[in-house]
Amino acid sequence: MTTQQENKGIFYGWWIVVACVVIMTFMYAPIINLVSLYTVPVTEELGIGRSEFMTYYTIMALVGMVFCPIAGKLMRKMDIRLYLTIFTVLGTLSYIGFSFATTAMHFYLYAVLMGAALAGAALIPTPVLITNWFNEKRGLCLGIALAGSGLGGVILSPVINWLITDYGWRSAYFITGITMLVLIVPISIFIIRFKPADIGLVPLGEVKNLTPSSQILEGLSQKEAFRSISFWALCAAIVVGGIVVNGMIINLAPYLKDIGGTPQQAAILLSLGSAMVIVGKLLIGRLYDKLGTITTLVIICASGLVSFLFLMKGNLLIPGILYTIFTGFGATAVTVTPAYLTSSLYGEKEYSAKFGIVSLFSTLGAALTPIVSGAIYNINHSYGLLLNVLIVLSIVLFVLFIIAIKTKPKSIATSDAMEYKLEN
Repeated sequence: MTTQQENKGIFYGWWIVVACVVIMTFMYAPIINLVSLYTVPVTEELGIGRSEFMTYYTIMALVGMVFCPIAGKLMRKMDIRLYLTIFTVLGTLSYIGFSFATTAMHFYLYAVLMGAALAGAALIPTPVLITNWFNEKRGLCLGIALAGSGLGGVILSPVINWLITDYGWRSAYFITGITMLVLIVPISIFIIRFKPADIGLVPLGEVKNLTPSSQILEGLSQKEAFRSISFWALCAAIVVGGIVVNGMIINLAPYLKDIGGTPQQAAILLSLGSAMVIVGKLLIGRLYDKLGTITTLVIICASGLVSFLFLMKGNLLIPGILYTIFTGFGATAVTVTPAYLTSSLYGEKEYSAKFGIVSLFSTLGAALTPIVSGAIYNINHSYGLLLNVLIVLSIVLFVLFIIAIKTKPKSIATSDAMEYKLEN
């Protein structure tokens, strides 16, 4: 048995990791994490309601959900450099379109391009590229790459807030779109390669000369997983988790304004929260390994719940900081957790197909968030009720995760260690 590779110097796959971090920082983060910075200035200038404005986010997320499987097929058929360039251009066009919008309908139309860009340039390529290039250290590399979304919040939140304050929201949208184009397209063309074989390499840690029996993946097929209560309980948990995690992220700036905060405070909290998301993603995986599934899920769901309690006084310094700390760990309910539980509950067999369905439900949760939060806000035009609902949903989220674990199909072959982690 031999492993790759005898090449001297830095393995080229690490440049792929860096490229993925840039994509998540400048494509994913502006679209998903920094929405609330625009809500107040856009709605006040255009004279539209906050719920009406945030409908574009729902359209974007639904388009992204539908486009995920399409993007996956295109990625395998097209040259990766052309593929990423096209989807990056779509993201740029959506932001430039936003900068010229005069009605809510303009946001809805350009949200279609934005949803396609999110799926095609960020959601699908990052995990696929990391999987193609790394057998060894795959989890570490995936965590680093996905942490780019948090890095984007740290870097871009104060910059975008400054642009909106000094130059207006139209300039902020326009500059963000151009930044996507300038930073991501050159990386796509000159650095990214779909798989190591494209430049005569093999994945880091690839094991050669395996016997056929050693390559059999254990677990449930996609059809077998679909027939279980556990799988659909997990999918339901991911939808609820999407609402819990995104519920206040997309409403943070207007909420703080309503309770006496400032746009600068909102930008600072978004930046700090994004930094904690990086920490959370890097640590939660280790906690799953060390503490077991249920204990780690208690930490994740409790962190989300506690973050909402501190956010009730989020316009004050200490509660605001504590909110960012706890929300960083709570957010892993829809990032690290779905990938981990899909593997631990249903095995590695047909993993990509099963995780693809779970990812659709994650996007569905994000798509439903503006609808749910907007409807709750419109009841009494206050975000206080929304916070209370999110606290209750945090408990529902934990219950659904437990149902998924306890109803895990018995046919899956797992090691004693894995069984111990699921029960503790």
